[in-house]
Amino acid sequence: MSNSVIQRELTALVHEEKYFDFLRHQRVLVTGATGLIGSMFIKLLILANEAYGLDLKVLGHVRSHDKAQTIFGEYLDNKSLSLVDNESFTIIDGSLECIDTPCDYILHGAAPTQSKFFVEHPVETIRTSIHGTEAMLELSRHKKVKKLVYLSSMEQYGIPYESGQVMTEERLGYLDHLNVRSSYSESKRLCECYCKSYAVEYGVPAVIARLAQTFGPGVPVSDNRVFMQFTKSALKHEDIVLHTKGDSMSNYCYITDALTGILTLMKSGEVGEAYNICHDEETRSIASIAHLVATHVSDDKSKVIFDIPEDVQGLGYAPTVHMFLSSKKLKSLGWQPKVSMAQAYVRLAEYIQEEGL
Repeated sequence: MSNSVIQRELTALVHEEKYFDFLRHQRVLVTGATGLIGSMFIKLLILANEAYGLDLKVLGHVRSHDKAQTIFGEYLDNKSLSLVDNESFTIIDGSLECIDTPCDYILHGAAPTQSKFFVEHPVETIRTSIHGTEAMLELSRHKKVKKLVYLSSMEQYGIPYESGQVMTEERLGYLDHLNVRSSYSESKRLCECYCKSYAVEYGVPAVIARLAQTFGPGVPVSDNRVFMQFTKSALKHEDIVLHTKGDSMSNYCYITDALTGILTLMKSGEVGEAYNICHDEETRSIASIAHLVATHVSDDKSKVIFDIPEDVQGLGYAPTVHMFLSSKKLKSLGWQPKVSMAQAYVRLAEYIQEEGL
C-alpha cells in the first residue's frame, strides 16, 4: 500500500479478527468504490483476506477506470488481484442497473458528495441516488443477499426543531424541500424509506448507516471540503479562513471508526433499522475545529480568520445547525469510536504530507 499512513491505520484494524470472520467464503459488492469510504473499505477487506485467508471475493463498482487505476493500481497489478473474475478483487463498471452478479453482502455508497454539485445539479443528485439505490435493492432481492448496508447521511435529519437537540435515530428536523440544496438530504430520506419499504414488502435485509462527516487518510488531496482546507492551510502555516461564522456543530467520524461501524452493521445491524455512525463525544463547532487544527497541526503558527462573502448561500454550504448526533444505538451492538478529533486531524495531516500538498 503506497501511503504508509493508510497502511498503518488499516493494518491496526485488521488485527481485530472479530470484524471479519463472518465474511469467510463471501462475496461483497461495494458501490462508490473510488470514494473515501468505498475505497478504504475495499482496501481493508483485501488486507483482512490476506491476513486470515478468508476466501473473500470483493467486487468494486466504479464509474471511472482511470480513477480506479489510481486508487487500486497496486492491487490490480498484483498477479493474485486482477480484473479477471474468480480473483480476490474485481472492478466492474457500467450502470448500477446492469449489475447482475451474485453477492452475499452489499455496501451501497455510490452518490454525489460535493455541496456545490447539489446546488448546481439537483436533478442529477436526486436521480443518481434514487435509481442507484433502487438497483441495489432489486439486486439484493433477486440474489438473496444476506445484508445490504445503505450509506445515508446525518444531513437527512435537517435542522433540529430545538437548538442543541440530541438526535437519536427516531427524531427528525426540518428540511426546506423547495431549496435545491435539499436535493441531497431529501434524496437520502427517500432512499432510506426505499430501504425500509423493500425490507417490509420483499424481505430485503437492508440496514441504514447514517454517517456523520467522515474524513481521514484516503481523501484525495485535491478535495476542497472544509476539513481538507483547514488541514492544508495549517500544514503550510497559512491562515485558516472561514467563509461562515463557523457556528454549525460538526458531528464527525474518523475513517477507521466509520469502517468498523459499517462492518458492525453488516454483521449485526437489525433489518430495516437506521444507525448513526459518529463520535458523539467529540461534537464541536466548525470554528472550534479550526482552532483545534491551528493548535495541533500548525503548532499555533496558523491564525483563524473569518471572511464571510455576501452571497454565502450560493456556495452551497449546509444551513447552520446545532445538533448532537447520538451513537448509542450502534454502541448497543458493541461498536465504539476510538479516534479523537485531535488525533484524526494529526493523522490526516501526516497522510497529506506524505501524499504531497
